[in-house]
Amino acid sequence: MKKTSILTLLLLFLCNIGFSQSTIDPRLQEVLNQKSDEMIPINIIFKSQIDLKKLRTRADATLDKEVRRDMLVDELKIFSEEKQQEVLSILKAETKSYKVSNIKTHWLSNAISCNADRNVIYLLSEHPDIAIIGYDEMIKMVPDVSQQTTVNGQQSRTEDVDMTDNILMVNADKVWEMGYTGKGVIVAVIDSGVNYNHEDLKDHLWDGGAQYPNHGYNTLNKTHDVNDVFGHGTHCAGTICGDGTSGTQIGMAPDATIMCIKVMDNGGAGNANSVCSGIEFAIEHGADIVNMSLGCPNAS
Repeated sequence: MKKTSILTLLLLFLCNIGFSQSTIDPRLQEVLNQKSDEMIPINIIFKSQIDLKKLRTRADATLDKEVRRDMLVDELKIFSEEKQQEVLSILKAETKSYKVSNIKTHWLSNAISCNADRNVIYLLSEHPDIAIIGYDEMIKMVPDVSQQTTVNGQQSRTEDVDMTDNILMVNADKVWEMGYTGKGVIVAVIDSGVNYNHEDLKDHLWDGGAQYPNHGYNTLNKTHDVNDVFGHGTHCAGTICGDGTSGTQIGMAPDATIMCIKVMDNGGAGNANSVCSGIEFAIEHGADIVNMSLGCPNAS
């Protein structure tokens, strides 16, 4: 009996190790192997995901854009709140012993971001509804902004022109003549921020009222500082709606409105938590289009 009990316990232990390793992302496991008592930023992604086919069917039956948006957001929030309840209770309980901090729930992807110690991470890895626990690593998401504008590998024209080549190449100016200039469309630029004082952009900024005085939000630092030091976000915003006040038309939709959402630091690095939070902010605050000219190299 004693031998059988030991063997049974050993098999259970090995099964738990195998399950944990499959749940814990390899990159996170590397970090766990290197750190002992430090809190680690993680993303907890659940197996339970909403039925997108049914959600689309319901959305297609609603013609009013605002009603459709509210319905979809409500459905996603109700679903994620229900599925996250048990794990969220565990995390909140662990905050009392300072093993968990900075909990952020995500309704868009049914995920939770937080900081947790290794014991909590291993505990969560055994939960039956957790698909994967990943390392919420700060990574470079955009290349350094080039100081030279090129088209098809060739340097653009340097002489004074009314419009840049990008507009002429796709005949955007012809579309404007048809009455399509982006008027009434809110585009969320989820990037390194936006220089909202730029003369080509300052008349095309989302009005966030007193709550969001700088025309958006910084989801990385949870502040109102959306100013773009890196330059990439401003470059993207200019391509969208730069109106040529400074001398040259550069924007594809010169009457569009920009919502400034900063998800990266001043070096162009961000994480999954900040990006997901940025998308959620854009949807909840009425963005019609989300622009994310960013990427994640070697993404797990």
